[in-house]
Amino acid sequence: MNGKLNPWLDVCRASAILLVLLSHGRVYLIPSIPDAQLLKFGGFLGVELFFVLSGFLIGQIIINKVENHSSPFGWIPGFWFRRWMRTYPSYILFLIINLLLITTIRKDSFPDLLKFVTFTQSLISPHPSFFGEAWSLAVEEVFYFITPLVISLFLFLTKNKNNSLFLAIAIMLLIPFLLRVNAAFNTNMTFNEIRATALFRVDSIMIGVVFSWAHLKNKIPSQVKFGTLLIPISIYIASKPDSYMDQSEFLKIFLFSMANIGFACLIISGYKLEVYAKLRGITANLARWSYAAYLTNLPVLMTIRYFLSPPTTLIDCLLQWTLFISITLLSAFIVYTIFERNVLNLRDSIIKK
Repeated sequence: MNGKLNPWLDVCRASAILLVLLSHGRVYLIPSIPDAQLLKFGGFLGVELFFVLSGFLIGQIIINKVENHSSPFGWIPGFWFRRWMRTYPSYILFLIINLLLITTIRKDSFPDLLKFVTFTQSLISPHPSFFGEAWSLAVEEVFYFITPLVISLFLFLTKNKNNSLFLAIAIMLLIPFLLRVNAAFNTNMTFNEIRATALFRVDSIMIGVVFSWAHLKNKIPSQVKFGTLLIPISIYIASKPDSYMDQSEFLKIFLFSMANIGFACLIISGYKLEVYAKLRGITANLARWSYAAYLTNLPVLMTIRYFLSPPTTLIDCLLQWTLFISITLLSAFIVYTIFERNVLNLRDSIIKK
């Protein structure tokens, strides 16, 4: 999320948040442009791209820690501290904001706060309606907590770093897959319910780790670009009504991995691309603000819909859509500048990379 990142990764992160905003903002366009409903794919694919990006970046950190640390478990506290200082303060800020919303402009049942503050609100069951966007954060935080422990446990048992990484990767890919298989065939869970259940989804981030490892070890085949063909296929499927996915056990199990592998191939394929300077400046800022934008966009949407009448004309639709995008990005800039950046500076002053 800083200026030192590969510019292509900034492009990908900026694209991910724009996909999410296009998807959520479609509610303002649909009254006059019914086909805007097709933009629903952006919410699904934007988050999947975020997952893969997280895995790709965190994979580099984890692999470096495992290969260069003498103690199997000694690197974990520092890793957890840096990851949680990156995500937790802003998460708590918006947890409070969402609590204020349900007491004012949005009616919802009061949540189990202990579960929300420990990211256990959706471990093996779908995410509650409260603070809906937090489902993906729960997936990421569960991944950050479990993965180092699994790797270090295998390292403690085998004394072999390569074997430990391989076994941990295998476990973290297999268990969520089996949980989705069981959910698809033996429960009535919908596609979106499976999507928002943390332990069913941690393999999406692990796919990013796998590609990160292959990239670091120069084991990426030249044909990797063909894997990006999975992206338009995923877009086509995800743009269909939810009932389409709900009726398919195959999609409940495999669509996530299809999108993740497609995006991982996209990240690798463009990793060495030159990004134009003007575009680089825009995407670098969007990348920095992306976490704050993800957290703030639904509160902004709810607030606009509460205070303004539903749009009926094309002009009204476009004005409210523009208002949604503008206020979301402005509030993200403010949250990043005033709060998030200062937290990150504090983190870096306590524990360096």
